[in-house]
Amino acid sequence: MTSNVNTEDFANRAEAAIAMLSPLPYAADPLPGIGGAIKATPGHFVVEEILPYAACGEGEHVYVTFRRAGWNTADAARIMQKHLGLAPSDVGWGGRKDKMAVVVQTLSFRCGVNHPLADVEKTLADLPFEILAIDRHRNKIKTGHVAANRFTVVVSDPGPDALPRAITIADRLKRTGVPNFYGPQRFGYGLQNIRRGFTLFSAKKRARKDTFMVSVVQSALFNIWLKRRMQAGDYRTLLAGDVVKKTDTGGMFTVDDLAIEAPRFNAGEIVYTGPIYGFKMKPAMHAAGEIEAALSRQFALTPEDFRPYRSPGSRREAILNLTDLTLAEVEDGLRLTFTLPSGVYATTVLREFTRPS
Repeated sequence: MTSNVNTEDFANRAEAAIAMLSPLPYAADPLPGIGGAIKATPGHFVVEEILPYAACGEGEHVYVTFRRAGWNTADAARIMQKHLGLAPSDVGWGGRKDKMAVVVQTLSFRCGVNHPLADVEKTLADLPFEILAIDRHRNKIKTGHVAANRFTVVVSDPGPDALPRAITIADRLKRTGVPNFYGPQRFGYGLQNIRRGFTLFSAKKRARKDTFMVSVVQSALFNIWLKRRMQAGDYRTLLAGDVVKKTDTGGMFTVDDLAIEAPRFNAGEIVYTGPIYGFKMKPAMHAAGEIEAALSRQFALTPEDFRPYRSPGSRREAILNLTDLTLAEVEDGLRLTFTLPSGVYATTVLREFTRPS
C-alpha cells in the first residue's frame, strides 16, 4: 500500500509529474501563433455562466444573476450572504469564476418563500455588483450546475497579421478539435498544488478537505496521459478499448470494433475519453487500456489509494470541438468569442492562438 511509502518518494513523483507536464503540445502545430496578452484589463476577459435550467418562479431559493469584476465567487457570495442575514449553507453556486475578469454569474440564496424579491434587490443595491435578474426556484444551485460558459476575450497587442493567422489556426482547430487539457490555474502558482497533492498520499491521516488537492493529482495525470497520446500520434486516432462518449446523448461505451466506431469518431458522433483515476473509474481496455495502466504503474497509484479521499474518478473528454468560435479585430487587439462546456478551461483554447512561453 502506498500509505507505507515515505513522503520523499511522493515528492519525487510530484517533481516527475511537473517535468512531464511542460511543455504541453498544440493541436495547431506547426502554425505560428499570434502572440499578445490576455487579461490586460478585466474587461478583456468576459465570461457569462449558462445554467442548465431557468428559475421556475416559485420556491424558497432566490436566484440572483449579477455582473462583477475584481471579485472571486466565494468573496462575492460571502458579502451578499451577510447583507441578506443568511448562513453560509444558505448560499449556492455552480462553479468558481475568475477574479480578474468581468463575470456574469447566478447565485442562489435560501431566503424563504415569503421574502419579497424587491427587498432582496434593495438589500444588495449598495454592493459593487450590477444586479441583472432576480427570481425564485425550488432548488439550491449546487457545484456542477452549469451547462456552459460563454467567453468574450480580447488578446491585446498581438503580432502582425494577427487576424489572418488566427483564422488559419481556427480553421485547423475546427478540423482537429482542441486537446482538453486542464488549465495551469488548476495547479497553482509554481505548480505547488501538484506537490501538495502527491504528498497527501503518504500521509497517515487523511481529511475530506484534501479532496481538491487529490483532484489536482488526477488532473495532472490526465494532462500527462493526453500529452503522451498526442506525442504517439494517436490524438486523432481511435484505439481499440477506448472508452468513448456520444456527443449527442452523453452515453459512454468501450470500443470493441474499430471498423464500426472509427468512422463515427471521424464524423464527430463520438469522442474518446481519458482517465480521471479513482476507485470507481471505468478503465479503458486493450491498447488504450495499457496506456492508462502504464501511467498509473509509473506513479505507483492504485484505485484504492483514492478511496480515503472519496475520489471515485471519472472519464474526461479528450478532445473539445469548437462549434461557435468567432474572431474580430477590435481597437485593443483581436477578440475571440466562444462557448465551452462546464469544466473546460478557456486558457486551453486561447493558448492555441497566443502560444505563450
